[in-house]
Amino acid sequence: MTQKTGRPAALEGKRQLFAAELRHWRAVRRLSLRQLATRTHDSHSLLGRIETAERLPSKELAERLDQALNTDGAFVRIWGQIESALEAQADQVGVDPDLGLTWGRTPASTVTTVSYLWRADMDRRQLIVGAAWTAAAFLDPYRRWFADAIDPDTSHAGPRRIGSSEVQVMWSMARAFADADHHLGGGYARRTLMEFLDNTVAPILHGTYDTSTGRELLAAAARLTGLAAFMCFDSAHQGLAQRYYIQALRLAKAAGARDLGAHIFADMSMQAYELNKPRIAIAMAEAGQRAARDCGSPSTEARCSMLRARAHGLAGDSAAAAQAIGEAERYLARADLPDEPFWVQFFNEEQFAAESMYTAHDLGQASQVQRHAPIVLKSAAGMQRREVLAATTLAASYLPGERGRGIPVDVDRACTILVDVLPAAAGLTSARGLAAINAVRRRLAEYGDLPAVQQVEKDFREFAGATG
Repeated sequence: MTQKTGRPAALEGKRQLFAAELRHWRAVRRLSLRQLATRTHDSHSLLGRIETAERLPSKELAERLDQALNTDGAFVRIWGQIESALEAQADQVGVDPDLGLTWGRTPASTVTTVSYLWRADMDRRQLIVGAAWTAAAFLDPYRRWFADAIDPDTSHAGPRRIGSSEVQVMWSMARAFADADHHLGGGYARRTLMEFLDNTVAPILHGTYDTSTGRELLAAAARLTGLAAFMCFDSAHQGLAQRYYIQALRLAKAAGARDLGAHIFADMSMQAYELNKPRIAIAMAEAGQRAARDCGSPSTEARCSMLRARAHGLAGDSAAAAQAIGEAERYLARADLPDEPFWVQFFNEEQFAAESMYTAHDLGQASQVQRHAPIVLKSAAGMQRREVLAATTLAASYLPGERGRGIPVDVDRACTILVDVLPAAAGLTSARGLAAINAVRRRLAEYGDLPAVQQVEKDFREFAGATG
């Protein structure tokens, strides 16, 4: 299969869908990658890369997966939607395997590093796009953010003069890309963002500007790079997201943008949470809270406190989670949203309710999930990712797991919620959204003989055939 141009968001969604379905059906059939590889006569490492959305299969492999997992043709139907491979067989020569993992010595060296990283991502260098996330990589950036002084000189001499108009364009595009991500997920505009960074932002950063303009440019570049990180994280490119977060933090440091650095730490905490690393998630949230306190952003402090709550919930510590929620509530009461940085103004009472709901879910507190859900779902109009994540969390509350022992099961209610949210998921390009849907489907598999569950699977097959 050869790479084609056009409709990158649709192709990303199909690629994520195939990967999510493989994870789902393998879990339902209770097979390891090696066991599945034995059934399909393929390499387990190849199947692993397909399951993490790093590779697309051939049609023949899709057929073998359908047969091995008894899926009634689910993989062939999804494969039929795929118009081209997202993977280009790029030459890996000259790509540093540690590209993006180190803290740049100067602003200029950081600009050079991040420019190479954008280019490697644009070329779909597998060494970069398929990189693994490691907890240790965050240690040095964490230390350097608080220990290093702000860079005294951010000026640069290059081939063209850069001024305030370029800064304004970068901030305007940052708002537009953030809006697209909030609504439709990380895969929707990621490729477009990378083209903008590589083709527009990189030449700007290599132009001529003084220190004052340099700080403004680096702050805008930090925000855009942080968005790239979040989109990668939401699209399950975890190692690449980590590299972008490190470089975004370094750019924010050079710009003296402590409020933006706090926001980046918060996003890093969210990634660690999603990767089931509660200790790292807590450390990153605490770092964000400290940075926010330094610059006076109660909304960011509130968000970081709620991310701490989620991490404590993931670790099963209900007392620490409740304490963090109480702190967040107090910070949010002090916040004046119009005075907050625009990138954190989304953290309002409704988002507070959403984070409370997710924390309650991790702690097995079904009644709390159901109490917060109406507020969250009402605020999710037009925001497909939030709607999917909230609805699947609500559905799961009617199918309690080990932490929710003793809570009544209501399979019909869970099925109704899941079926109702599938239309919102149709245009979504978020690996997290698909994973949330499949987490509920896996719980429902235990009740697979019930008509409501069978209807869910029927509707999901139709959804899978229609989604891009």
